[in-house]
Amino acid sequence: MSFFAAAFASGLRARLAHWRTWVLLLLLPLTAFGAARLLPPEEVSAPVQVGVVLPEEGGELFWEKLQARSGLAVTFHKAGLAQARRQVGLGRWDCALVLPEDFYRRLEALDTGELFTLLIGPGSAVYPLVRETVAACVAECVSPAMAEEYLLDSGITARDDLPTVRPRLREVLGDQDRVLLALETADGRPLDPLTLAGRGVSDLAAGLTAILLLIWALFTAMDLGRWLDSPFARRLAPLQGTTALLLPRLAGALLPALCAGGLALLAAGAPAPCVPALIPYLLFWGGAALALARFPGVWTALPVLTPFVPAAGLLLSPVLLDLSLLFPALGPAVRWNPVTLYLRTCGGSLGDGALLAAGGGVLLLFSLMLDRK
Repeated sequence: MSFFAAAFASGLRARLAHWRTWVLLLLLPLTAFGAARLLPPEEVSAPVQVGVVLPEEGGELFWEKLQARSGLAVTFHKAGLAQARRQVGLGRWDCALVLPEDFYRRLEALDTGELFTLLIGPGSAVYPLVRETVAACVAECVSPAMAEEYLLDSGITARDDLPTVRPRLREVLGDQDRVLLALETADGRPLDPLTLAGRGVSDLAAGLTAILLLIWALFTAMDLGRWLDSPFARRLAPLQGTTALLLPRLAGALLPALCAGGLALLAAGAPAPCVPALIPYLLFWGGAALALARFPGVWTALPVLTPFVPAAGLLLSPVLLDLSLLFPALGPAVRWNPVTLYLRTCGGSLGDGALLAAGGGVLLLFSLMLDRK
């Protein structure tokens, strides 16, 4: 048996004998599986719940157009005023719309000023987008009357000719006559709001898994550095080389992480490329652990820095929110963050996966250069 195989088997046995490995192997997939199976379907498919209080008469057309925009991203619920106040107050609905009793008369008079009352709570977050949707529905309701006013004021049509013109004002244009908008995300991918809403939980699971594996890699760097400082490793290093000593133990530590991460992503229903994308991601962090373990002053400081890693990983990657859209100065830090590169690889960007693998190779060469020095 070669030295690498023997050292790998020894390191893997030592790793599997530690309780921390089994916590990762069992807890991470079980947590992802439980979140994917126990989370109510409505919480996944309709993250934004909005109440609508309609008048007794005259709000049917508006409600029909609002329902046409209800789907996976936003769901509108018809409710009474007391129910709307209670649901928004409890945080179950993001916000609620209250229509006045003279809603239909005001639409006919084109009086749209302060047409709605918007109920929001302390946890309301997306009500500005809901306002835009409501404004679009109102514009669709009043557009025929506005067109009539314009035709009359401009002299294009006489008032006696309006009955013959009105059917054309209410016609729905075909696709060839419309102004069509193609939406895309900030990184250039096509944007389908309904698809993105359905993928939210799986993408979040992929990002959180990547951050947990990053923490595992940092703990591995500490373990490698501690083992490298042992009398046995000091005696063996001049014979085999420090990198040759660390590589099999590193592989024994990353193999359980790869298995746990893959099982967690499969349980959470993450996109198919996320599982193979773990290989270049772990190659990069494995190379980083290999380099960090060579410097006692660095790996001994990792216990102090590790608690800040989850916060930095969430803030400097688009797991929850891409802060570079709000603060452009953070753009380079977010774009080249390894977690971001992993998420982009999950989205099908093979170049980002190759960049992660190349980064791991560079770190391995750095460790070999330290051996020669």
